[in-house]
Amino acid sequence: MSIFSLRDKIQLSSNSSQDFHDFLERMKKDLRMTLESNPTYHSLNDLAIMGDPVAVTFFLNEIEKYLRTNPFSGDIPAAYRTVSEALFHEWKGFGPAYRWFSDPKYAESVGLQIVGDKIFVKERGQYRLFEHRFSNADRVQRLVRGMNLNDEKVNVSESNPEAELKMNDPLWPGRFIRLAIWIKPRVWDDFLTITCRRQIIEYLSLQDQAGTGSIPHAAVIMLKHLVQTRRNTVIAGPIESGKSTFANTVVGEQISSATDNPGVVMIEKHPESIIPYVFPNCRIIPVRASESELMDVGIKSLRMDVNIVYMTEMRDKEWEFFLWSGAKGFDGIIGTFHTTDAQDIPYQAAMSVFTKKQGALKGYLIEALRSSELVFIMNSGDDGKKRLERVSEIVYDEEKQTVYSNDLMRWNSDKQLWEYHDQLTPDMLQRMDRKNPQATQKFMDELKKLAAQHPMQNPKTESVVSRQVLQAS
Repeated sequence: MSIFSLRDKIQLSSNSSQDFHDFLERMKKDLRMTLESNPTYHSLNDLAIMGDPVAVTFFLNEIEKYLRTNPFSGDIPAAYRTVSEALFHEWKGFGPAYRWFSDPKYAESVGLQIVGDKIFVKERGQYRLFEHRFSNADRVQRLVRGMNLNDEKVNVSESNPEAELKMNDPLWPGRFIRLAIWIKPRVWDDFLTITCRRQIIEYLSLQDQAGTGSIPHAAVIMLKHLVQTRRNTVIAGPIESGKSTFANTVVGEQISSATDNPGVVMIEKHPESIIPYVFPNCRIIPVRASESELMDVGIKSLRMDVNIVYMTEMRDKEWEFFLWSGAKGFDGIIGTFHTTDAQDIPYQAAMSVFTKKQGALKGYLIEALRSSELVFIMNSGDDGKKRLERVSEIVYDEEKQTVYSNDLMRWNSDKQLWEYHDQLTPDMLQRMDRKNPQATQKFMDELKKLAAQHPMQNPKTESVVSRQVLQAS
């Protein structure tokens, strides 16, 4: 039974004029006077909103004891089924949004969003307005204040109007729900926003990815050997394109196929990857770092005898570390990024650092070009299927002072098939061979076979913005 599922012990009567919200306020006042002397009250109070089973049981029992001596016989809000359920969720829980967290009918729903007093639920890729809403904007503000108490690293306020945190998923034990909060002045008054994203996909190997149709079965062996060369890699794509899942796939294949028992440092602001649980016997160090700590933690991680550094979401500070480590000659860095154009990723990385640090954009771009080697682009097609659309080598042509992506694998939407190109630059092949000569040879053998069967036309795409920066005086 879900930890959010509350027992129905109170019979309802619709013949009373008793007001639910008046009763709720009176109950809260009475119970606080009784409970605040309990030494466990304050810690359980902080945990109840995130569905902690001990905390939920504690407050449920107190509510039911109160109802036995103070029965309620009025109408409860339409979102709820029982008095105890309504009182708990309006006092300590997620209000009418609780259904998304606890009802198995929403187990496959990947998203919920609260905007002001309205609730939207994502089903089959589309958000729809939920039939119930919060009683008022103040109730949503109280919800945020409750979540703010649950994580010492989260401090959302007007001077810091956004935050992210996670909670255990009541419907999927062992998985998490990620929550992003925006308050004013980030958003307008009365438009406080909470976005919840459910992790519903477990770890997938490359063979599993082929089973879902994200990649072709014919490319599994080629991709397996490619990732074993441990090039600095960016897995990119729009939101919900499957890039995080594919990034886990890449890291997992590097771990499972390795003969050197690689050390992995996984750097996240908000824990969400399942890799440490999938490979419990491997040397994986999951690190949690705030934005201000990322650069320092990243540098220190390279001293931990690691072979792979995995950053689950690349933003400004992550890019700063990515560029720095690439300039120092470190390889084996993997990160995810929101974009769809492989050839422009080095420019976007350079701009992220330049915007924060200023300095010379051209210098940052050259660092990015020395750091970025491989790009995997994920996307959702018109059919709604998540698919690996491109695998690209990033090429810096110093003679012509330009940048282009050299696609090795690409989805042809017109022909509805993947096409291949087997001409990598000598510099890339040399770096791959230096890291893992056996994997490099097997990768090239497989890629040549695929390219002979489904050759690619026009594999190169120039980055116009990078050329403009590089050729500027």
